[in-house]
Amino acid sequence: MIRFLTISYFRNRIESLLKIKRGVYKNVCSEISREFNAKSIEEIRNNRDMILLTDDDIVIKLRLPDKKQRLSKKDGYRLIYLVSKISETVVFLDIYPKNGPSQQLDISDNDLARMLELFADEEQRHTLIEYEIQ
Repeated sequence: MIRFLTISYFRNRIESLLKIKRGVYKNVCSEISREFNAKSIEEIRNNRDMILLTDDDIVIKLRLPDKKQRLSKKDGYRLIYLVSKISETVVFLDIYPKNGPSQQLDISDNDLARMLELFADEEQRHTLIEYEIQ
């Protein structure tokens, strides 16, 4: 069974997106669940948009639609996640919208490095939190 985990940065990002006025990003969690529901770990690992490959892990940038705003994968969200090559574990690192009041165009190498450091620290302290895919 696949374990979905989150770092604190991801949880803070989701929380801030959900607080945006008029509920612009209120479907972000359902878009994540829709993407990962009923997928095998192999399907999750095999993504053309790998942005980092290490000995044990793969970091992937996944394009997600924003159906509430009628945006395609190209214009919707970017989900950055780490998936283990060894275990059935996925760790959500970041999510950001390509459009709207909180839009972000890309993730910098420094931001990615900071998230990976945060992941390593939280994994060591056992503070990663489960994320429920419905």
